[in-house]
Amino acid sequence: MTTLLFVHGTGVRQPAYGAAFDRFAEQIAVIRPMHAVARCYWGGVHGSRLNAAGISIPSGESHRGLDDPLLAAADEDAEVALWGLLERDPLFELRLLSAGDETVEELPPNALPPGQELAAAARRLPASAAVASRAVTAGLDGVLLDTVEAILANTASTYILRQEPALGGTLRTALARAFVAEALLRADEQLGGALPLDGAHRDQLVDAIVAELGGSDRGIGSSVGRFGLNIALRLGATRPLERRRSAITEASAPAAGDVLMYLARGEPIRNFIAEAITTVDGPVVLVAHSLGGIASVELLATRALPAVELLVTVGSQAPFLYELNALPTLAFGAELPGTVPRWVNIFDRRDLLANTGAGVFPGRIEDREVDNGAPFPRSHSAYFGNRRFYAVLDEVLP
Repeated sequence: MTTLLFVHGTGVRQPAYGAAFDRFAEQIAVIRPMHAVARCYWGGVHGSRLNAAGISIPSGESHRGLDDPLLAAADEDAEVALWGLLERDPLFELRLLSAGDETVEELPPNALPPGQELAAAARRLPASAAVASRAVTAGLDGVLLDTVEAILANTASTYILRQEPALGGTLRTALARAFVAEALLRADEQLGGALPLDGAHRDQLVDAIVAELGGSDRGIGSSVGRFGLNIALRLGATRPLERRRSAITEASAPAAGDVLMYLARGEPIRNFIAEAITTVDGPVVLVAHSLGGIASVELLATRALPAVELLVTVGSQAPFLYELNALPTLAFGAELPGTVPRWVNIFDRRDLLANTGAGVFPGRIEDREVDNGAPFPRSHSAYFGNRRFYAVLDEVLP
């Protein structure tokens, strides 16, 4: 009788493993009623944990804003939260401002339309010595000109510029932040990574831009008002995150920790899977998810385990780590040993932790795609509730 050994992935602990195994066993009973299923729960014994109860995690109150800790910290948190949103959508603050009533007064003869002078001043920013100096220091001098034009060309900016008489310094501050946020995104894209720019140098560039545009008549964060700050804090706050850091780290440590620990000391996990295989009578099919798939591939690549007649990896990163030359026991360029049996690799394109293998091991891996119909990260664990996944298993199982 063939036994399907269910090997879990990174970060999985009880009772989550038991729930996934039960669903897996239930569906296998439908497509292969004569096959057995067996557990391979390595997380309880060999999973990562905070061995010193998390004493490496910073705790206690921040020392920011010692003159008035509560007020200074609140302003800083609001500002950082707002930038967290602007770095995803540079026009966020301008759109928020434009949600108010448009109040455009009738113009006297020969007067320029509202916002036209402000737009002209914005286009002169790259020629300003003060702005140019701050832009060079921030590393944004190469993108600032195109950034200004891109923001001014947006319909949201065109609309909000007409409200300059009513918004004044509020608009100038929001516009300056939009320019810098867009410049950051463009610089990151050019670098292929994050530009190392801290908040102090970022804010100095914003201040220089605001001054060139005519100055600000309001304080930090006032350009979006209390309502806007509340939105920023709810969507991008950092200080509440700091306060919850210990709990967040403890909750996330198993997922990241399992991967790190495996790459440093993976032998105990591979030994655990090997022992589980030896306790089974008859042929074995390894169904291995995520990190469990990495461990299973390396186990079979380094040991002869003839009982294993089929390896099924699910949402696994083994091919990706091989391409990175990051598999501890199988260097890039090395052929897949003959000890690895038939290998079927099941992946979902929405699962950002799933990779294909046929390209790195031609003729040795059969990639099969399924659609879990779920966004990431849920797509990474949704295979075992997906009927299509079991339809693929029905096609490949002996």
